[in-house]
Amino acid sequence: LEMERVFQLTLVRHGETEANKMNICQGQMDVPLSEHGRKQAVLLAETLATERFCILYTSDLSRCTETASLIASRHEYLNVVADPRLRERSHGSLEGQPFSVVREAMRRATAKSFAAPDGENLDQVRRRVLDFFDSMCRDYCKMCMDDIQPTRLCEKDPTILFRFRKAQPQSWDPSAEVNGHIMVVSHGGPIDCLLRHFRDRYGCHLSSGTITPNTGVSSFLVRVKNRPRPTCKSVSALVTHDTSHLTPEVSGGALLAHDVIHLTPEASGGGPVTHDTSH
Repeated sequence: LEMERVFQLTLVRHGETEANKMNICQGQMDVPLSEHGRKQAVLLAETLATERFCILYTSDLSRCTETASLIASRHEYLNVVADPRLRERSHGSLEGQPFSVVREAMRRATAKSFAAPDGENLDQVRRRVLDFFDSMCRDYCKMCMDDIQPTRLCEKDPTILFRFRKAQPQSWDPSAEVNGHIMVVSHGGPIDCLLRHFRDRYGCHLSSGTITPNTGVSSFLVRVKNRPRPTCKSVSALVTHDTSHLTPEVSGGALLAHDVIHLTPEASGGGPVTHDTSH
């Protein structure tokens, strides 16, 4: 029996780090939140305290797990699943270097699929991020079709690395128009990949581009179908890059131009292209 369901997907970028502030390329360096970034995450957690999430996925890097932990602390029961597919793009030996060094390496690149030594190119990042999205949609279909609660599903998921708190089984209402709310805490690069995928594959209208500031919130309605195999059918945007939870004191520096510059060989003569993020 073919079935369609709709869930709400909320994407959140981690809070600010000292490396963000100092114009340093982090990539997959495990950099914690700064005090400023923790304040941003606390304000976001307060705003989301009344939302009812069925599960929270996060990158396993500490700037994301800290952000996710602060959000989860406002919910009595919520499983937090750490998934390495949500990590930032690896820049290998360029990590820890100023962004000026990274930009210069990109300008010198002769191949579109630029990758730093021991790092990833854009296609590699896209593949793992979209693999995560596809498996998340499949898991959601399993929850609805097989009446598998999020807790039970996570216990079978090989990508789970830890839990912040024990989850309580939640009821699913198959008749609800929007059934379930999933949160993903990740980095600028993977979120950029997902937004571009939503726009280019599903025609999702993005009113303000694909670059998300620290603790920026983007939310979507995702329609999935279970046959011939569980897959996403459509994506529509509710809000993108929202930072209304931030106060003036903690909003400064949330998005810096150097965070979003990526040069492809085709663009090297005509200026920067906002395509990849290394934050």
